Amino acid sequence: MVIRRLSYLLDREPDTGSVRLQPLQPLPSPEPSRSGGGGAGVVHGGAGSGAPDDLLAQVEQVITLTHRSTPHGVLSCSRLPDGGSVLCNGRADGERPGERRQFIDVVHLPTGAAGFDQVWPIDTWRSRSWDDSGPVEGGGDLLPAPEGHLDLPLLVRFAQERGPRVAPFLADVRRLWADPAGRQIVIAEEDPETVVRWIALACASLPEQHARELTFVTRTDEPHEAPQQIVGIGPDASFDRADPLLIEHLYRVHDGLGGQGSPYVPDTWAELAAALWQAGTPPTPGASGTAEAADPFAPATLVRQLLRTGTASGDGLTTLHRDSLRAVVDTLAQAARDQTQGSPAIEELTRVCQELGKHCTESVTDPLALALVRRRLAAALDQDGALGQDPLVGLPLGEAARGSLRSEFGLDFDKGLVRRIRGPVATWAGPLHLALVLHGDQGPGVEDAVNKLVRVLLQPRGRECADAVTVLKTVGHQGLNRLVLARIAVETTGRRSRLLLELLRSPHGEWVRAHRDIAPPSVRLVEQAVWWGGSPHHLRGIDLFVKLAEPAPGAAVSPAADPPTLETLWGLVWGSDQPERPDFPRIVRICGAEAVLGAGLGTRFLAWLTSPGRFDQELVDFASAVHRRAELTKRERAIAQLLVLADDFARTSHAPGDVVDRVDELRRAASPLDVPLWDGVQYLLARGLAGLSPHDLYKSGALSFLATAEPALQRHYRAAVVAEFADDAKVNRMAAQPEAVADLFYVWRRELNRTSRDWPFVVDELLRHTVGVVVRRMNDEQRGAVATRLARRSNNLVRNWLRWTNGVGDGPDTRIPGSPAPHPPGQGRPEGGGHVPGQPPPPRPGELPTYPPEYPSGYSPSHPPR
Repeated sequence: MVIRRLSYLLDREPDTGSVRLQPLQPLPSPEPSRSGGGGAGVVHGGAGSGAPDDLLAQVEQVITLTHRSTPHGVLSCSRLPDGGSVLCNGRADGERPGERRQFIDVVHLPTGAAGFDQVWPIDTWRSRSWDDSGPVEGGGDLLPAPEGHLDLPLLVRFAQERGPRVAPFLADVRRLWADPAGRQIVIAEEDPETVVRWIALACASLPEQHARELTFVTRTDEPHEAPQQIVGIGPDASFDRADPLLIEHLYRVHDGLGGQGSPYVPDTWAELAAALWQAGTPPTPGASGTAEAADPFAPATLVRQLLRTGTASGDGLTTLHRDSLRAVVDTLAQAARDQTQGSPAIEELTRVCQELGKHCTESVTDPLALALVRRRLAAALDQDGALGQDPLVGLPLGEAARGSLRSEFGLDFDKGLVRRIRGPVATWAGPLHLALVLHGDQGPGVEDAVNKLVRVLLQPRGRECADAVTVLKTVGHQGLNRLVLARIAVETTGRRSRLLLELLRSPHGEWVRAHRDIAPPSVRLVEQAVWWGGSPHHLRGIDLFVKLAEPAPGAAVSPAADPPTLETLWGLVWGSDQPERPDFPRIVRICGAEAVLGAGLGTRFLAWLTSPGRFDQELVDFASAVHRRAELTKRERAIAQLLVLADDFARTSHAPGDVVDRVDELRRAASPLDVPLWDGVQYLLARGLAGLSPHDLYKSGALSFLATAEPALQRHYRAAVVAEFADDAKVNRMAAQPEAVADLFYVWRRELNRTSRDWPFVVDELLRHTVGVVVRRMNDEQRGAVATRLARRSNNLVRNWLRWTNGVGDGPDTRIPGSPAPHPPGQGRPEGGGHVPGQPPPPRPGELPTYPPEYPSGYSPSHPPR
């Protein structure tokens, strides 16, 4: 076949800007020009070169589409309908450098052209032979000679420098052959040289035939017009690299200019090829005539190449995408099964499998691990069951894979173990080991052996206990150890934990301590109880409980929060005894009320519920968990419901009328009430009452309840309300709301049919420490607004207001008070103290929020409108 050389001048009409393509005729002189300019001496062919007209038409169409919007120095390779290729090289016009015209040297490469099998088109980048006038007449045309600009060492360095981008790029290159209508690849780079290296990297990675079929253009300003598979662009190209339609649906964009580019679509071949480039070894296709040669993108060849380089490890393979990793593992498993000439060594496959098992799930590693174990087991069966080592040692096998092995090899071995365990324990080691290896740890023989081993171990004074420990050490199977420890945990829950205590205190307990890291929490708990309860610590009671309930390093939850563990812990510490009454809140704080009930210990806390001695939040938590339990007596249930009712009201201030009616009913049912408990209930009720708006306080009947309540409830209410006026910002905010001040005064000074003896004094303190403080911040207009709002209700109320405000002195009780200390119920009442509920951040000093003409729903003195 003949390689034809053609030359064209690509110009633009000065008036219209339209592209003009002019074929150039050969010059009489054979001397080529080395000026690098646009003289006719550099060309050797044109329209009169003897090429068929239809071929010339196709070539000229390719040039027009590809090079009309490219700068000079652009190399392109395009495919023609007949399967041949056109290689075009643009050169600058040295005679008229200021104009956008360039010379296009063209090489037509017919299918099967001589010499084309020795070079990739991209190798002709910057080849000086483009400037040659060609061979002597009659000698035929030659492909421009490559000059080593893109050698393999350079491509290795290039790939290593751009490691994360190599696999996504090669994945899109491979898909060019997976789908004939596949999306074009757009490479955005600052320097065209970088685009050329990407193209050369693709050629060096592809099988030879595909590399020569690859079409490209190294740089264009209008990539939408380019027909090539790979299109290089610069930062000024008319291509929106941020348009989702372009980068996600129309093109595969690889952006080296800081853009996002197209999302990566994983590909096994690409990831393996990229790994080889990173290892400094370019990928090579399968040899001719092999199975891999039929599918040049099959991963088997690359996997073997990685193994030969010594760079393939389980750790390294885990960086592959999950689907790619599965394909690689399947390839390795096939190699383990076949072991044909050139296959990786079994030792190498075992190493990779073990390393994969450190990072991957069993579903990933099972195919390879299963293939390796089957080889070992087949060898063992050939030797009549004699095993030099555990066939499963170091290989990550999932339950599904073990099931396959059991169905193939294990039934006979497990049956043999069932027969053997009828004899002395000392004879079990060999049969038990084989059953575990060949049948797993779920067979009936292993289960029977575990049950009998546990029975023997929990009788540490028996003569076979030492034999059982010896068998466990001889077999050395971690799965068996876990089964035995798990069974011990089941057999020693609650009060039966004493059996494990006895084993741990015997010489045979050393085996349990040696495997505490794989033991269930309850077993580790008993081991810790032996440690802290013995010399030199001798902890007892709540001190021992607290120590055993400490969370493990790095854990946030106490083991006592697990009901079965808590049941065991309780039996270890107290057995059938009870903790001291002050210890109950601490226990609930550590493990939680739900865990107490889940462990079946709720009835042991009922005496504390009815007579706690002091009021704690843990008492409320326990009441919330237990108040619906059927085992409670009528009085116990009433106490729990009273605590729950008061706590809900303290947090929500919801349905005050129903609450005050229900409180008296529950108090009667709960009598007699422990004094600190009732004081705590009143503390919670007061917090709920303090959250009511003046209107709700009066209309719901809660005001009458409060006015006739015991002094403790009134003191708690006063402390909760006064605490809201403890900072300057809140006082300023109330001063800007005369309606709120008027409503507070109206409700608290309301004449009621019946009040307690202390209520007037409580009201006086409330007004002086709240409204009294606010009034001193109000101007005459704001005070007048208060009086106006009160006058709408009664003139007598206005007179009371004026008389009261005139009596507000300048004493310390009407200045801005400091933050009062909380009043913990049941522990005395510090002077001027009060509870300070959590509040949102107040406005900055000097900022007075606007106030509505009427109070919104839910207004309260604790939360005035903003």
